[in-house]
This record gives sequence, structure tokens and C-alpha cells, in this order.
Amino acid sequence: MRVFAADGANDAPGFAVADDHAVLDIRNASAVAEYAAAKAVDLILAVNEAGVLAAAEASSDLKLPNLPPDVALRCLHKGLMRDAWQAAGLPQPVFRRIESADDLADAAASIGYPVILKPAMNWGSRGVSRVSEPADLPWAIRYAQTNCRDGEFVVEQCISGTEMTIEGLVKKGRTQILAWSDKEPQEHPKYRVAMALNYPARFADRQLQRASEVVSLATQALGIENGAFHCECMVNDNGVFLVELGGRPGGGHIFGQIVEASSGVCMPQTLALLFLGDDPDINPKYQKGACYKFFAPPLGVFRQALGVSEARELPGILDFGFQMTPGTVVTPIAGDADRPGYVVATGQSREEAIANADRAIASIRYVMA
Repeated sequence: MRVFAADGANDAPGFAVADDHAVLDIRNASAVAEYAAAKAVDLILAVNEAGVLAAAEASSDLKLPNLPPDVALRCLHKGLMRDAWQAAGLPQPVFRRIESADDLADAAASIGYPVILKPAMNWGSRGVSRVSEPADLPWAIRYAQTNCRDGEFVVEQCISGTEMTIEGLVKKGRTQILAWSDKEPQEHPKYRVAMALNYPARFADRQLQRASEVVSLATQALGIENGAFHCECMVNDNGVFLVELGGRPGGGHIFGQIVEASSGVCMPQTLALLFLGDDPDINPKYQKGACYKFFAPPLGVFRQALGVSEARELPGILDFGFQMTPGTVVTPIAGDADRPGYVVATGQSREEAIANADRAIASIRYVMA
């Protein structure tokens, strides 16, 4: 097997381990198709939201297996996604699709505050904010407009509860959950950024069963016949409510490390075999603990972080990283890509994995101005 990597950044980490690589816009289907054709590949895998639609369109042009482009678009466009789930009668927030920023205030008022405002097309929590009252709306609109790719917005009911993430595969229309977590958000009144995902998720059995049912119906409503998915739901005493579902694996270390650590299933290999028409076993082999936690220095002017290399060597740590330029003014984290530090930890149980992650983060010493 040979692996070729494509990314818009010339220093993308995957380039160092790929058989070959290209610096290109992974959102550009023509560029992706041209590189794939030149390398005579058998499969194009998008491993983040930005590349999902281009990978599907390039695969369609080259007659390679992948999500059909219309399915990929429904898994990417928040408005089309909500429409599909509404047509299927699935539980989700009350929402409005809005094409003009001038109509956002009326939409928010009709739903009732607090609301979530998001661009219909973007990823990584960019442009997504919680709007508590009308006075907060002008800032939220500017933030969404700055991060909007197609001029459309979605305003939706803010459902309270605990956010659950679900990773899984769909094989010939059958949905299989491999790992689920409960998410710890950043404590901020506006930004919707996750700071920790803890596996396995801590919910009642009835809530997990309901989530399994809802997610299975959600993949069907979007038209996923074969492929991976990353789903986010809000869970409270009233039920399980769909937030979003991506037609691709979970981002960051979820796809390559966390799913396998928690379930025993190597997700990259299994997904590739699935798309190539093989018959891989998609059932979890076990359930163990994992913790994916993000961190940042205290607010202020950053100078140096000490102990990063030592933290990588602590028990139960699969990966640990921190990157911040000296002189950076540390502020609240606005999007997923803005999180400077991460740790991937494992354990026989959820509690052990969390303890391993916390120990590693606590070992870092910051020098601040």
C-alpha cells in the first residue's frame, strides 16, 4: 500500500510519512482529481471537513468509490442537513435557514433566546456562537459573516445539556458506533469550542440506546450507504437532539488514534477496506478509556512552555503537543484550530485516561510576561 498526502500547508505533518505529497487546496475538486489521477490512486479519503466535498466530486469524476457528491454536500451544509433531518422527523433544535444577515434578528426573536448562530458552510466551530440576548446579536452576526463561505446562515434553538460525540462507520446501510464521548466545552459566554472529550461517554444506558437509534436514523436520512461519520448530539432529560453530523472521520487524533484505543478497531484501515469493496469487521473489539484534552496558557503574554518533552513520556500518553509563538497574547479560544496544546491519553477506564491526561497537562510550566 502507498499513501499520498495533500494539504494546503507546505509543512503539513503527514507529508513526512507519506510516500509522496502535494501542496494544494483540498477544497478544489479539480486539483484533487488531477493529483489523484497522476498517482493512479484507488481511493481518495478526506480526513477533515474542508476536503469532504472535493474528495467526493473528484472521486465521482475519476469513478472511484466515495460518498456521492450530493450526500457529501448534505453532510457539510448545515441547512441542507437540518432539512433532511426535519423531513425524516428526527429530534433536533428548532431552526431557521437565513440568506440575508438583515433577517437574522427576526429569526432569533421567533425562535427565542438564547440561540446558536452559525454559518451554513464552514467547519471547526468557526463563526459559531451562542447568543444570549438581542444585545449580543450584532457581534455574533459579524463573527458569522467573517467565517461564512456561501452567504447562508442557520439560527437554531440553544438546547441545554451535555454534548455527546459519536464516531462510527456505515457498512451497506448499517450504522456501527465505535466510540462515544461526552464533551467539556470552554467556559466562555459566546465561543463554542470543545476543551475535552472523554471516552466512553458517561450517560445512562437508556440515553446511549436512544443516541444509537437517533444516529442510525440520521445517517440514513443524509443518504450515507458506506463511509465514516462524526456526529454531535445534545443530551438532556428530554432526550437526544442532533447537532451536526459530518460524513468523514472525527478530526485531529480521533480517526488515527482514539477510536482504536477505545474500541480496538483501526479506523483508517477499516474505512479504506470498506470503500474498496472488501468486507471488514466493523464491530468494536472492546471498550477502554481515552481522553482527548486541549489546553492553553493563562491569559497574558506567552514567553515559554517548559516540560513538553517530558510530558510526552508519561504513562498512558499516546501523543502530546504544544505550539505557541513567544510574544503571543493569550486570549479566549475562538475556534478548534486556535487550541495551542493537546494531549491524547489512554487507560483501562475512562477515569484512568482522564487522570493520565490531567497529570501530563499539570506538568507543563509556563513563563508569562
